[in-house]
Amino acid sequence: MTNYGKIAVLDEGFVFQGPRRGWLWRKPPPFSADYAAITEIVALKLDLITTDEVVFDIWLDDGRSLRIWESVEGFVELDAALAERLPGYFRDWRGVVIFPAFEENRTVIYQRAAEGVS
Repeated sequence: MTNYGKIAVLDEGFVFQGPRRGWLWRKPPPFSADYAAITEIVALKLDLITTDEVVFDIWLDDGRSLRIWESVEGFVELDAALAERLPGYFRDWRGVVIFPAFEENRTVIYQRAAEGVS
């Protein structure tokens, strides 16, 4: 089984530990984020010739971003945690992103509401 990394879902956020790849002798440092720091999540589908892969692009309020692939252990658990904790999270994104085939189907599934705007 290929190691694409692992996501640990926590009460206040998540931690992604990427695998050791290529020239890296050590694992990269873990990427951690609080749910409250998430400003936007975009789901899209990548055409990898023989397969398609769904990814989440996640942006945080400190300027960091992360792409998480559906092949990563804990992706399903992260999706469920995001749906539970982020108001306005688009829970039915799969039907929009996965179909039709051969299309990227980029979809904003979460965008934090602007604070102080009435």
